[in-house]
Amino acid sequence: MKMKVKFSIGFKMAVAMTIGLFAVISLFSNASVKLSEKRLLNLATGEASKVSSAIKSSLENAMLGDEGEGLQLIIDSVGKESMVRDIKIIDLDATVKYAKDHDDIDVQLDQSAESCRICHEKAQLSQQNLTVFFTDENGSRVLRNVNPIHNKERCHQCHDPETDVLGKLMVDFTTDDIDKMVIDNRKLLIFSAVATLLSSIILCFLLGNILVKKPLRKLLMKMQYAGDEEANADTVVHGKDEIDILNSTYDSLMNTIEARNQRIKTQMEELMALFNVSEILNKSDSINDNVDLILKALSLGFHVQECAIFAVDGAGAIQERGTYGLEPTKSSTIISCLSKQRETIDQGATFIANGCDDLEEFMVVPLKASGNTVGVITVHAVTDMEIDNEELQKSFAIIATSLAPHFQIGLNQAAKQDMQAGPFNAFTTTIEDEISKMRDYFGSLSLALISIKDYNNICGEKGAQEASDEVQQLAVDISKNISVVHECSRIGLYTVAILLPMHDSMEAPEVINTAVQQLDTNLELRIKTATFPEDGDNALELLHSLRS
Repeated sequence: MKMKVKFSIGFKMAVAMTIGLFAVISLFSNASVKLSEKRLLNLATGEASKVSSAIKSSLENAMLGDEGEGLQLIIDSVGKESMVRDIKIIDLDATVKYAKDHDDIDVQLDQSAESCRICHEKAQLSQQNLTVFFTDENGSRVLRNVNPIHNKERCHQCHDPETDVLGKLMVDFTTDDIDKMVIDNRKLLIFSAVATLLSSIILCFLLGNILVKKPLRKLLMKMQYAGDEEANADTVVHGKDEIDILNSTYDSLMNTIEARNQRIKTQMEELMALFNVSEILNKSDSINDNVDLILKALSLGFHVQECAIFAVDGAGAIQERGTYGLEPTKSSTIISCLSKQRETIDQGATFIANGCDDLEEFMVVPLKASGNTVGVITVHAVTDMEIDNEELQKSFAIIATSLAPHFQIGLNQAAKQDMQAGPFNAFTTTIEDEISKMRDYFGSLSLALISIKDYNNICGEKGAQEASDEVQQLAVDISKNISVVHECSRIGLYTVAILLPMHDSMEAPEVINTAVQQLDTNLELRIKTATFPEDGDNALELLHSLRS
């Protein structure tokens, strides 16, 4: 007995499930898209604020030097970025002083316009950094950040100290990338919803056939052939099932998963290459014995075809430490070229060297430790990428920050023996210098204070001079036990401060505790650590967090 499909239980179950699933999937898909868009906008708001602050910082020197052309050059350069739609510096009268579009200069903005009013209605712009979204006259969304330019103390030579705010930096960003991500996400969810609905219908038909239709058909056939013992109801059922369709769907799904796994594997290989560099550095006092391994790891992680590492000794001589993919004869030519550009190298910024004999232009990444140039990384060729790629330069700048300390590990033993107590102000200056470097390379810096709990009792038992000598010796011994780059100074009667560049809040306590455990002392010590930027944005904030 055959039955029309539209009257079958499987069909009814499929229709009911389709309606229910469509409602549920539509609801959750819409919520997911909205939540994703909200998170992306929040992320974009935070990043816009950071970019605006970075631009303002880059403009400070030009502002202090009253270099109008320098300000405009910086604005023109930043304005070329694809994500920057507009950039202006505005005074308190809403008059444009500098702008990406030179035609806007000296134009007084209409503060009643919607793009201005939306900010002024939210908050007092002269007191805070504000980021808002609005739609321009063309219907495009714009992310605007307004950053007040405060009248700092060093600005008072030109501006009235009574004025809190001199003007505003206004940067407009496009949201095209965010909108594209939202649209792509919506398409993916729609595709997933359709695929889920189709799979559910197939499953309903399959379950209806196996659990309902087939047993009922067998029962009906048995009733029909009840008088024929040799009849077999199973042989009477004809037709095709959907197992082949499910099988092909499964194969397609597995192929998609395999392709995705391959992409993840490739990414993991690159990350593992960088992890290997980190492991090599963590297990070595110096990179001299492991240069070849480091170069190999860099070639895998960044697809570098030709690169080299050079060291700079105390006399300023440049020496090869290792090369990858370069002809041996090129080393001397590279060293000659680098020697001619020592002043640029000593500035510490990554740059592109050109004009060298028999050499095409190449990237130069200085390695600086404790304020000195200790080495150089040169990159000559990268697979499918130009060496002047900005992201590549940023990555190698971060690598240089990690490699540099391993050319110059800590103080030498003689210097540690003769170490004297450093003035508090001098040490805070050292902290500020290191924090400035960390900002450039987006790194972490940790500060540890080690205090003697019973110092007053020691003074009573041994005298003030001997107690002071014990604190001084404690600083020397701890500094000897720390194998990574650090600064150690006595900043109080019974307190020693240790500065650990490129160490985060997880690594610093382990380094300090290991050094303390190696001490041969009966002193009761109190150890506290703080990390930039989590616990403070400057030296005094870090010290204050440790004192509290």
